[in-house]
Amino acid sequence: MLPHVKSFAVGALLTLALVSGLWGLQQRETAGPSVQPPAVETTPSQVATPNIMTVTPLPTLRVLYGQSVPFEGSAAFPQAIASRFAQNLHIVSFQATGEHAEKSLIKIVWENGQTDTVSPGTTNLVFPPGRRAVEITVTGYSMHERKLFKDSRRPGTLSWEIQYEAGE
Repeated sequence: MLPHVKSFAVGALLTLALVSGLWGLQQRETAGPSVQPPAVETTPSQVATPNIMTVTPLPTLRVLYGQSVPFEGSAAFPQAIASRFAQNLHIVSFQATGEHAEKSLIKIVWENGQTDTVSPGTTNLVFPPGRRAVEITVTGYSMHERKLFKDSRRPGTLSWEIQYEAGE
């Protein structure tokens, strides 16, 4: 036989032996007798333990974010809220780059119709827990403004992170 055929045949036989051995081992484990632990009776004094702790789940925290989202000129990015309202709003960060990026904003429409705007550079802004937002829109602005001629669009980027709790 050729040398490469010998090594192939030896490898194939070893693989076959290994697979059949593992298959046989698996059959023995699943076919073994099932042993059930004996039933233990508990008395009422054993059931009531003094160290019982009740855990109340926290409301789920939702996050709206965008990382270096490119845009050109003026662009609005409406954020999808997971329920009817967003409550306990916390703006972790809001950054904007581009020409006249200071005109970029986050617009929040509250349940009562009021609107709030947040300017770029804002970090850790927490709104009162009683207010519920209906709509959140991130708007980017990057334009070269000219007095006589039409303004020309410039590239810019937006980065934001907003945390909230879904409210019904």
